[in-house]
Amino acid sequence: MPRNWDWLVSPIHKRVRTFPLHTALLIAFSALILLATLWLLWPPELGDGLTALITPTVTPTATQAAVRHKPTPTTFVPTATPAPLIHVVVEGEVLGLIAEEYDTTVGALLQANSLTDADTLSIGQELVIVGAQRTPVLPVEQTPTPTATPTSAFPYAAPLPLGPADQAVFQGSEAGVVLRWTSVAILNTDEWYEVRIWTQGKEDAALRAWTKGSIWAAPGSLYPGPKGHLFYWDVAVVRRSGQDLLRSPRSPPRRFGWY
Repeated sequence: MPRNWDWLVSPIHKRVRTFPLHTALLIAFSALILLATLWLLWPPELGDGLTALITPTVTPTATQAAVRHKPTPTTFVPTATPAPLIHVVVEGEVLGLIAEEYDTTVGALLQANSLTDADTLSIGQELVIVGAQRTPVLPVEQTPTPTATPTSAFPYAAPLPLGPADQAVFQGSEAGVVLRWTSVAILNTDEWYEVRIWTQGKEDAALRAWTKGSIWAAPGSLYPGPKGHLFYWDVAVVRRSGQDLLRSPRSPPRRFGWY
């Protein structure tokens, strides 16, 4: 049996024909805005296989470059300022000699030391040396090597003659020739001062005399007569124990004339 849909279509057609146009447009515009809002709130997920059409390029800024490249620290080495060259004036020095010594000029020394007269210097004055081409070589003081004092083989020092004066002249047998010397110590019982007297060239045949004191008078029998002689004498400390043993060096010889 054929279906007759006129009963259904006819009422709808009637309603469409009677529906206002502007109302339909308003409904369509509202639906469009709703769809756009939903699209913005829930954007569709892109697949993993999609590639972005625009790849952003990252440009490093100045701040980023400063962070990535730290400056290398440098060690500060201070420069030492050389001390001025000072010359101390000694006796006999003048400014010209000092300038020549340091291979500089008198004018430079005058200006550096605020001097007006090149001839006015004082001992101990300190001069600032400028323009020096060389530093004078100071003499090196050599410390003398101490010489060991030889140990004497004698317990006493040599007596020193005191009188008469060297080359003194006496006249006659009663002249009273008295020989004197320094005392070196208090002598022991067996120690004596030995005096020797001889004429020129006859020391081996000298007259010997011994005494405990530091004085001895020549006997008148030694007088050689008017012809006279030049006599030599010395003295030393000896030990008399069978064989005389020197206990001191002999004194330097003295001379006297007896006529």
